[in-house]
Amino acid sequence: MTTRSVRIPDEVDSLLVDAAEAEHLSINAAIVQAVDNWARAQRHRAQVRAITTQVMAEDAGLLSRLADA
Repeated sequence: MTTRSVRIPDEVDSLLVDAAEAEHLSINAAIVQAVDNWARAQRHRAQVRAITTQVMAEDAGLLSRLADA
């Protein structure tokens, strides 16, 4: 397991504490959950961008005809 030290602005820390308490989570668990969700969302967005680029390249002619319709 890795240990990291981060600086969190006071207003963000207040949000974090309130959210963690509301979910009955430790601050650490809330941070881990938030980072996990963010990282997975970033990976998903990258996959969607790659697939969109691929579809646009493969179907450029079709997309062009649809634009002219």
